[in-house]
Amino acid sequence: MDKYKHDDTFLARWISGDLTPEEFESFKKNKDFNIYTKINKVSQEFTLPALNKELLFSKVHNRQNSNKKRKTKVVKLVPNWAYAAAASIIITLGVFYFNSLESNFQTGFSEQMAVVLPDNSKIQLNANSDLNFRNRNWKDNRELNLSGEAFFEVEKGNSFKVITNQGVVEVLGTEFNVLSRDNYFEVRCKEGKVRVTSNSIKTKVILLKGNALRIVNGDLEKWNFNINETNWILGESSFYNTPLSQVLIALKNQFKVDFDTSNIDLDSRFTGGFSHKDMKLALKTVLQPMDILYTYNSKTNKIILVNSK
Repeated sequence: MDKYKHDDTFLARWISGDLTPEEFESFKKNKDFNIYTKINKVSQEFTLPALNKELLFSKVHNRQNSNKKRKTKVVKLVPNWAYAAAASIIITLGVFYFNSLESNFQTGFSEQMAVVLPDNSKIQLNANSDLNFRNRNWKDNRELNLSGEAFFEVEKGNSFKVITNQGVVEVLGTEFNVLSRDNYFEVRCKEGKVRVTSNSIKTKVILLKGNALRIVNGDLEKWNFNINETNWILGESSFYNTPLSQVLIALKNQFKVDFDTSNIDLDSRFTGGFSHKDMKLALKTVLQPMDILYTYNSKTNKIILVNSK
């Protein structure tokens, strides 16, 4: 009997090492054991905030029939329950091994998602971001489309391209962050080397470890950053001489809040950061150094910003 399909605690006890020797030996002989092992391995390889893995696998087990609701076309290379388990992981944790022909992912306000690509390259999507790519012949054509912000850990191999509306980032194997919004494009290279091609200024720039660039309304800016500084993946967004307009977008994405900016200078620059844990603290951290006061309008659900001087 496949006890793990009928015992809601079985997978949780397996992860925590609490199975009896007899239960473990029986599970190892089951044809599904290797697939569950792969799913568990993927969830541990990617750096993520602390999570309750026992609760995760409990949810995986309970959602085994939920993949019928997914719209993405699927090539069923593994049993239905295993694909459902992987789908459940992306719902719960955001990690996924792909068997579909085309993959599309989107995050909302205050959400982050971790994605493992077919070549084991890893991506973390920040809030309000979109990612899509084709899985067919992925290792020979590593190319994806991004809108918003994402951090990449790219495995060595053929050329890897991140295509955005503002430009293209191309690498061979490295770690880097890309942010692409209307009239704003920013790339930070944490490891290795990347080549950035801008659509607006028609130029190519090579970034090495610790190098960064941004293109704001067609103007190119370069700077160096500390690769060990806290970043949004660890729950704290950081900025260097960044237009206030972009900082407010980051606040909006993390806390699902709108701003009335009619009385402030959105082109003023901010250097610093804010934590994703507390909105009031984040607002104080950003607005106080900028000499900006704020009040909340409950009727419009907006935060009204006013220069204090």
